Amino acid sequence: MASILSQLVRDERLFVVESLSADTPKTKAFADQVKNMGLDQVLFVTKQLDENVYLSSRNLPNVLVLEAQQIDPYSLLRYKKVVVTKEAVAQLEEQWV
Repeated sequence: MASILSQLVRDERLFVVESLSADTPKTKAFADQVKNMGLDQVLFVTKQLDENVYLSSRNLPNVLVLEAQQIDPYSLLRYKKVVVTKEAVAQLEEQWV
């Protein structure tokens, strides 16, 4: 799994953000937020899944939101971009060390 993450970094497909949130459970608003970030096919990895983020993203065909403990190699390779929250990075480090 670590080699896959290394490849994502080399290919400039991995991004770390402070947090991921949605004010309301509205798919259109979340889709606009993703579009404004310049992303079209993206995997978001969070430490703990926010209910509004889940409800907002579940109907978007090219967006997947997972908790850090749920990620798998297929998901990491399937999406063009991977956005990870800082808390999720810390959790991933704990899981893999």
